[in-house]
Amino acid sequence: MLLNHLSKIADHRRSEGRRYPLNYILLFSVLAILSGATSYRK
Repeated sequence: MLLNHLSKIADHRRSEGRRYPLNYILLFSVLAILSGATSYRK
């Protein structure tokens, strides 16, 4: 359900910067924040 909503967000990255789909990046970012992550490096 959340992934469907995130899929509607437009991806404005250049094609060279699209290693992973934006909706998955956003999903894992949301899950990390909910898990208590405070930095993307740790």
